Amino acid sequence: MKKIFSVLILILSLSMLFACSDSDLPEGMQLVKGGEDVGYYFYAPEEWTLSNYGQISAAYASNVDSSSISFTYIGEPEGTIDEYFTKSLDEFPVRPNVTVSGEETTFGNADKAVKYVFEHEYTEHKFRTMQIFVSYEDRFGIFTYNSMLENVSSSEELQYDFYKEKIQSVIDNFLFVKMSGTQDTDAPELIDGYKLISDPSIAKFSFYVPEAMKVDEASGIVTASFADGSNLSLSRATATGVVVSEYWETRKAELSGIVTDLQEIEVNKEASLGNSKRAFSYEYTFVYNNTKYHVYQVLAVTTFDGFVYTYTATESNYSTHLDDVKAIAGKVEF
Repeated sequence: MKKIFSVLILILSLSMLFACSDSDLPEGMQLVKGGEDVGYYFYAPEEWTLSNYGQISAAYASNVDSSSISFTYIGEPEGTIDEYFTKSLDEFPVRPNVTVSGEETTFGNADKAVKYVFEHEYTEHKFRTMQIFVSYEDRFGIFTYNSMLENVSSSEELQYDFYKEKIQSVIDNFLFVKMSGTQDTDAPELIDGYKLISDPSIAKFSFYVPEAMKVDEASGIVTASFADGSNLSLSRATATGVVVSEYWETRKAELSGIVTDLQEIEVNKEASLGNSKRAFSYEYTFVYNNTKYHVYQVLAVTTFDGFVYTYTATESNYSTHLDDVKAIAGKVEF
């Protein structure tokens, strides 16, 4: 996926997940991510929910309000920022309406910042997205704010405008700092060739994967990749209080807003996920950016929580790892 579109897709769906928080902050804010290991300090409103994912630092308003912010590094763009942004719009199923194009602005202590604002539709709702491309020394990044063009919290202003002051505070308080090298960590304990990649105190589960797999994220959502890029993730679902089939219908509707040719292969099949009380599997395919993807997903419930286990691969790679994916599922501990 192109960086801009993949970031937007992710933050639109992260309201189904949860993550952890940190401290030492400006008034009324919380730390999303910060330190010399990442080279910046990024803050969000204190009442928002953190949803960091891999190299993307993010937060969203609530489970009923998908307003969100995120920041991620990108490689130095080829050509101009305007060319980079314009090309990214081709990734949307329906080309967005751009209302602000390449306006110079400020962003914390960044050396340079350029702003774009565009409007688009997702799951039958209208959204406005602000993206600020920033540079600091030899680093480049994208800040994204996305919110609905609907009256949610106020009958007098759109939700996008409702957070105007808070978002400006987020932008003003962003701080780039000196970036250290990669920090050394202790090697994970191996059990029969599998390594533990989750922190049970945060994720609420123990997730073991083969030693050769690359760990992409290990917080509230835990993800790992095979050598060919096929991805495996496990997270706790926050959209609880509904039956599994209804959860799947919601997920299917969300996917249909950003992909094409979504095809169910087998759904609501009795399955297993570690020591969960009950689980159902879903297998489906979809096309994104002219590539066909194949997904195996398990929705499971324990006494108090629901969890989502997802394997995503291109059609050509799907069968390669399926046996491993099912073996990994059997080792999950809640």
